[in-house]
Order: sequence, then C-alpha cells, then structure tokens
Amino acid sequence: MVANCDASFPRLRRTLILASALVVGFALSAPAQTSTDNSASDSNFSSSNIQALLSPDAFLGGTPNASPKPYGVASPQYGNRQRYPQYPGYENKTSHFAFVGGAGITAPIGNDTHGFETWGYNFDVGGGWNFTKKFGALFEYQFDKNKIPGATIAAVGAQGGNINTHLFLFNGIYYFARRGSGAYVTGGGGFSRKVTNFTDLQQGSVCYFFCYYVTQPVTVYNFASTQAAADAGLGFYWKAFGQDSNGKLFVEARYVFVNSPAATRTKDGEGTEGIIPVTFGIRF
Repeated sequence: MVANCDASFPRLRRTLILASALVVGFALSAPAQTSTDNSASDSNFSSSNIQALLSPDAFLGGTPNASPKPYGVASPQYGNRQRYPQYPGYENKTSHFAFVGGAGITAPIGNDTHGFETWGYNFDVGGGWNFTKKFGALFEYQFDKNKIPGATIAAVGAQGGNINTHLFLFNGIYYFARRGSGAYVTGGGGFSRKVTNFTDLQQGSVCYFFCYYVTQPVTVYNFASTQAAADAGLGFYWKAFGQDSNGKLFVEARYVFVNSPAATRTKDGEGTEGIIPVTFGIRF
C-alpha cells in the first residue's frame, strides 16, 4: 500500500506543474497580442502620446491635450479676493491729467510785516500730469493781492495802495495716499511779477445802458519787478466724491519767497517778499 502511494504522488505533481505552466503562458501571450493589435490600428501612437497620458492633468481628470496652465496662476476655487485700492487707479491716459483750482487768504511774514504789507487774498489755478498714483507735476499760476499799511500810505502822500504778486511756478506734488483722506507735499520754483500800486480816490463816469458818476481808486504811482520765486507747502485732502474718483477737496498752506529788489536812491523797491497763501479748493 505504501509503495502504491509513493508511485502515484510523482504523477500528480507533474500534472499540477504542467497545468500551471499552461496558465502562465496564456497570461503572457494575451497582452502581447493586444499590444500588437493596437500598434497596427493606430500608427500615430508615439512617445508624445505617452507623455500626454502621463501628465498631471490626465491623472486629475482633465483633457490630456489641454495646454498647461502658466505658473503662478491660482486655482479658481481659492477665490479672487482683491484689496480695495488706496488711491484711484488710472484706466486711461486722460485720467493722468492733473488739475488744481482754489482761493483763500494770504498772510505776510518776515520783513513784510514791518510796514510793507498786510493781509490779502489769493487764487490759484494750474494743470499738469500725474506720473504715478502718488507723484505728479503741475504748472500753476497764483495771484496774491495784499494791502499796504495805512502808515506807509500816509508817508508817501497817497490814499490807498496794494501789492499784486503774479506767480508762475512749476511744482511737483507727492501724495501720502490713504483711502478717504490724507496729506501731500508740494513745492518748486519759477518767476514772479510783483507790482506795487499807490492809489487815490477820484471821480469818474461809468456807462452801461446810461452813464453815471462814481468815486473809485485810481493808480497814481506804481513800480514793478520780475524776479525768481520759489514755494513749498503742505496740504490735506479729502476724497469727497468717492473712493474711485480722482477729485479731492483740499486745504493747503505754502511759503512763497520772491526775490524782489530793495529800494535804492535811483530805484523804488521794498526788498524780498515772504508770504503764506492759505488756499481751499479742488484737485484732480
């Protein structure tokens, strides 16, 4: 009985080995046949197709042939939050144009307070270009009209007098940008035309639809000079028309220096002029 079992076991082992070899051979021959059929039916299959199939977009469910996204572009699912601009952005060239207009009072300082000038008024207008959101340059015309003290007028035998200062200035401006309001500095140089007038009251006629007589100041004597001038100032602005508007209401104070000549034996004059115009207005 033992001998018969030993004789049958080698035959069973050989049968199992043969069956296993047939199964492995069939499994290896099936992919080879499939690969041969695919290569015959698609002659355009190449390494580029393999790279496309192995791209990250293909694994993530995207189209294999889609163009890759540029680096640094955030995915849409993260949102597109954007900070509110602190200063109006310029969308076209016309929005770069700068404009200023205003008026106010003018105070004399320094040597001018010693009997040469008293308080007066001013107006200012100008235009230019905003190079950036914070920096611009403007050409400005400012007119300052100050009175002459009564003691000085009496000393020269006149009844009235005034000093008219015409300023032609090229100024830079720098904004310390904030959302609703802020400050700025401005300054530059140019030239001035300063005219000193002494007046007397005289009767004259004025005619519109009919003529009538009035008493008005008439210039009886004046002198003038054209000299270099410079200014520097500090201002505060408020975006009263909204955050997206370039318009700003402002108030500013400047120091203006005019290098006018002093009086000599042969020429009239009052020396250098120092004034502080305080101006209220609008800027763009």
